Amino acid sequence: MQGGDVNGRALLACAAALQLVACHNGAGAIGDACKADGDCNSRDCKTEAAAGYPGGMCTDVCSTTACSTGNLCTQLSGESLCAKACTQDSDCRSGYNCCAAFGNVCLPPAMCNTTTPACLRPVVSSSLPSTQVFPFGTHTVGDPINFNVPAGTGSITIVHQARSAGLNVTYQGQVIDNSAVPGVLNFPDGGEAYNDNTQSDPASPDGGVEPGTHYAYYGGGTPSTGAFTIPNTTTSVNAGIPSGNWKFTVNDYAYECVSNSGCTAGASSANTYDVSVVLRPLPQGSNLDINFYIVANATNRTGQPLTAASAATDPDVQRMVSTFHSLYSTVGITVRTVNFYDTSAADRARFGTNVNADKVGPCDELNQMLLLSAAHAGNTMNLFFVQSIRSNSTQLGGTIVGIDGTIPGPSSYSGTVHSGAAVSLADLFHGVCGASIDISNCGADVVAYISAHETGHFLGLFHTTELAGDYFDPIADTAKCPCMSCATTADLPKCPKPDATGPTLTADRCKGSPSNCAGADNLMFWQLYGGISQGKLSAQQAAVIRLNPLMQ
Repeated sequence: MQGGDVNGRALLACAAALQLVACHNGAGAIGDACKADGDCNSRDCKTEAAAGYPGGMCTDVCSTTACSTGNLCTQLSGESLCAKACTQDSDCRSGYNCCAAFGNVCLPPAMCNTTTPACLRPVVSSSLPSTQVFPFGTHTVGDPINFNVPAGTGSITIVHQARSAGLNVTYQGQVIDNSAVPGVLNFPDGGEAYNDNTQSDPASPDGGVEPGTHYAYYGGGTPSTGAFTIPNTTTSVNAGIPSGNWKFTVNDYAYECVSNSGCTAGASSANTYDVSVVLRPLPQGSNLDINFYIVANATNRTGQPLTAASAATDPDVQRMVSTFHSLYSTVGITVRTVNFYDTSAADRARFGTNVNADKVGPCDELNQMLLLSAAHAGNTMNLFFVQSIRSNSTQLGGTIVGIDGTIPGPSSYSGTVHSGAAVSLADLFHGVCGASIDISNCGADVVAYISAHETGHFLGLFHTTELAGDYFDPIADTAKCPCMSCATTADLPKCPKPDATGPTLTADRCKGSPSNCAGADNLMFWQLYGGISQGKLSAQQAAVIRLNPLMQ
């Protein structure tokens, strides 16, 4: 189990006291009737008079603490609150129904039809042909699943989609998203290809962590909808996918918490997932189709609103598309079909300026926005143009300009909470663009670079070096920029134990001088930096991308 790190999928531009504690005397459990806070063991009663819950309902805030066993965290009236989990109406007390729109929890029927934005976590189907997709239906965590891999298979993707699962767990004092990932994945010969309970990342001689020797690597942060694609490391790229009968266990962090003493809340052995496996045959793909969704209210250089219709002829938009294509063409990938789609005024108002890189749970605006991809389902990369992406982080020293749903994304599954990435188009209609790519002066090139970077994440690539210089991608042929060798004199003492104050390995520290401080010219470096960022991809990065189910 790992704590999620938003930095892994975001791109930036440059003594004891005596206390009196109230006792919880109420006996009411989550979901029980109540008249006042004192009636609930959580000390939190949503009454009928004040909040509209018939007979009152005991609940608890779950924005920083996971819900207790048998309850789920969901968005109610603008808050993250615990409610009783259910699978059918009979699981709920009189006057309450099992509300699927809020994640299968017991709520008053009228509340299920509320216009308040709900936390939607839909289960969808792959757009790939049935010969590639093997649906296994709904399974409970801990269930074993076997699947046969024929010879000539290029990649395996295991997809979990929550049917009924809590949103978070508390692990070692930290509240983290309840991510879905195979527990143990076995090769046909019985050996372990991956084990989420025991796998640790090897230390690098230069002071960082380098997971490239693993056959499969999981970066964390895939709540509700989790995609796990192999190959994604140097080892698996070189070894390939052996044919035969594979096996894995359905799993999430809440299930791991059942037997993990480091967990203090959120444990559950009852969560259920819709499970499927996608097999991508060889050879590697070379064609990539893109859908751009216009969620921002933006005007072009002539003052006209950016729409799907105007994008087709707008010179800045077309420059952006051309640069996007150029960045991937260096590794033999063709951006084949590009579509632009408008979104409703309500969606633009809700998401255009409200995507927050600090809030990346499935109920937060980033992931709820990605559900819009259901309107044009297909095996496409979905990129959402927003006006800006907010963050309260003080360490990063720049503006977040792009953020992905998960690494990798659920390729071929449109309309999930992780089906795409957000891209800021703040720079699109600014600057002067010449004959060559110029992210220092051409705004369209900047937006293309952001879009290409986030696409790389969706296709399974991690940052070559994270901002603290202590974690590297699982690809051996990408350059590194380790903190112990490359940090400033002021940051060097912070290298062994990064915290909120640093260190920060910026691109100007990682441009190849000295030679062991490199990688800033790679498309997947964590920071976009004019004059240094070049959008390079290594041969092994290209192999990971080209074996993703999204590549055709």
